[in-house]
Amino acid sequence: MFKAHTGAAGRPVVILHSSDLHIDDDARLNGYTGLMGLGCVLETAVEIRADLVVLTGDTFDNGRVAATVARQAGALLAKSPVPVILLPGNHDPAGPESMFHRSGITELTQARVIGLTAPESIIFDHLELEIVGRPHMSYSDMNPLPLKAPRKARWQVVLAHGHYVPPEDWDAESHRSWRISDKALAETAADYVALGHWDRPVAIGDGTVRAYYSGSPDLARTANLIRLDQVKGVAVERVPLRLPLPPR
Repeated sequence: MFKAHTGAAGRPVVILHSSDLHIDDDARLNGYTGLMGLGCVLETAVEIRADLVVLTGDTFDNGRVAATVARQAGALLAKSPVPVILLPGNHDPAGPESMFHRSGITELTQARVIGLTAPESIIFDHLELEIVGRPHMSYSDMNPLPLKAPRKARWQVVLAHGHYVPPEDWDAESHRSWRISDKALAETAADYVALGHWDRPVAIGDGTVRAYYSGSPDLARTANLIRLDQVKGVAVERVPLRLPLPPR
């Protein structure tokens, strides 16, 4: 069970969406580390009074991250006052030897990993919210979107980690793994589809549903803020992350 967390209580449900933190042993050329990205995302979630954080894949860069670094990631999540849902991606698939186990994340009360410590459908009764996601369980190709199922709450947010391909490029992109189509996105009928796998933030699809990549923290330097409002509907905006990095 998650630790107690204040619900919407007359205000919109607020979700912060990020992905592709790529926590690893080494810093990138600009000084970015995945731990830095994780810390900034969690700090931003507190600042905007988020009800939930969703990390849609590749939280870890690979399965060989040093134990000390992995445990630091677990420690950051353990201190988070905002609950966090993690979806395993193609770089950090779920499994008995996954980084989620070795980091201690699977032992936390404030973080749940879909496919390991959480089912593919998670209900937050106090938010009238359902989170649905299909985790990568191996490095093999798969359909990254969950199978369509009856909605179990007023709001439904789908998490997926894969590569969007528009209809005109579908045949030419047949060599790619983890493809996502406009048709598959529309069939979710979700209020928001939170995507991971691309480093750049962008809205995709044909507009039938709101589907967005958040981009990686170091390249986007933002995360996606989603407001689910019973009166105004769904709104999506990018909020800056205070990364201590040099100007681009």
